[in-house]
Amino acid sequence: MLINRKRAEEIMKKYEVEAIIASSPENVTYLSDFWDDSHWSIRGTQVYAVLPLDRNIDPFIVTSVGALDQAAIEKNCWIDKFYTYGKFFTQIPKNKKEHLSKAEEKLKELLNTMNKEDDPVLALKNGLAERGLIGKRIAIDEMNITPKLFESIRKKVSNTEILYGYSMMREIRSVKTEVEVQRLQRSAEIIEKAFLNAIQNIHEGMSEIEITDILKQTVIEQEGLPILTCIGAGHNSAFPNVIPTDYKVQRGDLIRFDIGCLYEHYYSDTARIAVLGKPTDKQRDYYNAVKIGEELALRLVRPGTKASEIFGEAVEGVRKAGIPHYERNHVGHGIGIECYDLPNITPLSDDILEEGMVLNVETPYYELGFGGVQVEDTLLVTKSGYQQLTINSRDLFIL
Repeated sequence: MLINRKRAEEIMKKYEVEAIIASSPENVTYLSDFWDDSHWSIRGTQVYAVLPLDRNIDPFIVTSVGALDQAAIEKNCWIDKFYTYGKFFTQIPKNKKEHLSKAEEKLKELLNTMNKEDDPVLALKNGLAERGLIGKRIAIDEMNITPKLFESIRKKVSNTEILYGYSMMREIRSVKTEVEVQRLQRSAEIIEKAFLNAIQNIHEGMSEIEITDILKQTVIEQEGLPILTCIGAGHNSAFPNVIPTDYKVQRGDLIRFDIGCLYEHYYSDTARIAVLGKPTDKQRDYYNAVKIGEELALRLVRPGTKASEIFGEAVEGVRKAGIPHYERNHVGHGIGIECYDLPNITPLSDDILEEGMVLNVETPYYELGFGGVQVEDTLLVTKSGYQQLTINSRDLFIL
């Protein structure tokens, strides 16, 4: 189970809601372990996972009838109550002697017992009504719901106070469960191995696209999904969101890797810098400055630290170490089933670190005409400090 049920109940009590409804793919999966891969690729498709505060009330999922096979196949989904909508046809054999697999038997049971409606809002209403949640104060994750649909829910689920719930879901998710940490650690391991394989194959005349292809292939071989491939060489390394091109690496070029992947829906995000040949004094000095700034910030990572304090330490550290004009809008973020989770490591952030949070700390610097230098690491906040999930060397990689 991905969800931290106890924390979810604490947050619901904090905001005085009797249930929370997830709508975005990430939040539905986090709440229920149900991933409807085939339908979330269709813009506007509605899937809801509903978690009541009272554990005596069954949680439930609303999805299209055509996605019930996902419920039968998905081994981790812990919710067994489904309400469906729409039309889809799967034939059930009339011959009772017909041998069916476990997944087929489960799908057959779901098809025989489903409560089907014409649209998702009516299906949602039925589930709420049967649990006595109509008329209560509930929150709904608005991130996959259009304003028009939100108003339809408010109209059809009448006499019910409905709050926006996306920020509540983010607050719940900010502290990770053991399963989440395992997935984040594996995701980090995959991308770090892919990075090492990519730099071992770099040679003069190799294009950014060719480097990226090696990295992506290594990620895929480890059952990861390439998702972030900002790889730029030379002057291209100064573009924060660089898209790899056919530019061919030359001796003396900085090569900036800001990269990540997905593993079982969980993100990795790390940054390292390589240089082909002997680095210039500026390349070495500026890289050392951002590295020192990051390392100073890491010393503050422990429960109770304000995210804004980490920001201040990182920026001031880079300035004192050799880039006096250094500026940033943030020096990191939480990471999980979304690449940008809480906490936000910004100068105005009110977030305070808690044990179990997983965050990225980074100190990028981009200068047109020179290039970009960056270091970024993923950390698990522990009782007394942190455990580093990204373990590759922070030194400048000289190829």
